[in-house]
Amino acid sequence: MRLSNFILHNDILLIHATINNYDYIFTVKWATVSDKMGGEWELKSYINNSTGKKDLSENVLQQFLDQINPQWDWKSDQEQLDQALEQDGIS
Repeated sequence: MRLSNFILHNDILLIHATINNYDYIFTVKWATVSDKMGGEWELKSYINNSTGKKDLSENVLQQFLDQINPQWDWKSDQEQLDQALEQDGIS
């Protein structure tokens, strides 16, 4: 899977992807979780640019989402940032 041509407009992202030698266009939307610490991209639509069909398996769609979504531990990252700032005397 090769991703290219990212076009962002507010919380909507268009992504071109090459999967199994076919060109796809994906539309994803950023969904912020309720505590405002992170979020993830939700798949809104996709299409095979050659055939006009939605022909990907759920497994491939999940692989796509896994590739574009951050895998951060927001709480741990914030704690590490706070510790680093304290060590530098910036708090």
